[in-house]
Amino acid sequence: MAEALTYFVTLTLFGFVIQATARMRHEMLLLACIPPMFVALVVGFIMAVYAWETWETFGPAMVMAAAVLGFPVAWLCGRRYGPRDLLITIYLAWTVGMVCALVAFGFPDAPDAPPPPSQSAPAGIKGPLPR
Repeated sequence: MAEALTYFVTLTLFGFVIQATARMRHEMLLLACIPPMFVALVVGFIMAVYAWETWETFGPAMVMAAAVLGFPVAWLCGRRYGPRDLLITIYLAWTVGMVCALVAFGFPDAPDAPPPPSQSAPAGIKGPLPR
């Protein structure tokens, strides 16, 4: 559950970064949005593909909801804030999203499973098999 929540928050923040960058009205500050936009696109794409393919925890509905939830917030921020404040908001969302991504990447992929029977030692032999 914590993994799904972390992925959801991260994908929502990255969706906000991408959509808020599209709402940036100042040309020079738009150039300053290139690093967070690029990293959010790459890391968000990797996380979205993993979340889309992992049906047990996430699924396509969570990925689509995370992508859609960033749009209204980016639209409201683009209308309410000036270009400088929108840039600060984009960088803040990018920073929090990268911290959440770091936490999300720390979750194990699968629980530890015992080794297959073919690799276990025969009865009476202790320890691993010699190679």
